[in-house]
This record gives sequence, structure tokens and C-alpha cells, in this order.
Amino acid sequence: MKFFIASPWKNKEQVEELTQELEQLGHTAYSYVQSGSNLLTGKPIEDEMKEFSQALTNWKIDDRIGKIAQSEIQALRESDIVILLLPAGDSSHMEAGIGYGMGKRMVLIGPVEKPEIIYTLFNHVYLDISSFLKAFSFVEHKDTA
Repeated sequence: MKFFIASPWKNKEQVEELTQELEQLGHTAYSYVQSGSNLLTGKPIEDEMKEFSQALTNWKIDDRIGKIAQSEIQALRESDIVILLLPAGDSSHMEAGIGYGMGKRMVLIGPVEKPEIIYTLFNHVYLDISSFLKAFSFVEHKDTA
């Protein structure tokens, strides 16, 4: 199966853990960590984030931002399941919403500290990565709409 992991940079370690676990199970996991799509320069992450923030300031005219967006949309199209890994910000929630609109199966992972109405649209909800992985065969074989 192909997974799209929607989550912010502050969750980098959890995204890496989830990506590694899914790949060890023989699946594909797309995330900004694995793809490098959000990386503009290849510099250390602190420098990269500064440059990324500056590029976002000019998001309408900076081609790099458009390329990142297109890369994310293509990965969403190619995915079977979209995982929203909490805590997450606006962009991650938007990616999840796009996935839902594309008819993808939806998984929410993480403690829900700030409930959102859209969370009722997720097929499966797990407190943490470990809980998700323990129940993964359920996710693979049963679809609840």
C-alpha cells in the first residue's frame, strides 16, 4: 500500500519512525522527510527552514513553492491511505482534506488535543503510532466509510 503522511516539520522524528515502520512492512510512505520535497537547498535543517520561510513570503512568485505543492498533490493522488499525524497545522490538515476529497482512506494518529469537526471523517483513529501499527491489519482489510 502507498501511504501519504501529512504532518509538520516539528514531528520529523515521528514521521521518520512511522515511515521506517511502514517500509519494514513492505509499504511505501511518502512524506516531506523521505521525499525531500520541502527542501530547497540541501543545507542543514535550521538554515533550510529560514530559507523556506523566506520563500513562503513570496509564495505567489517563487517557483520552488509551486513545485513543492505539485509534488505533494501528485503524492496524494498516488497514495491509497492518507495519515494525519498530530499535532498538525493548517497545511497538514489541508493535505488531509485534499486526500479525503480524492476518496482516500483516512487515518488519524495522535492525541486529539484540539478537536476538529473534520476528524469525524477519518476511517480510523489511533492514539499513537504504536497503536496504529498493532491494528494495521485491520486498516488493510476493512474499509469503514
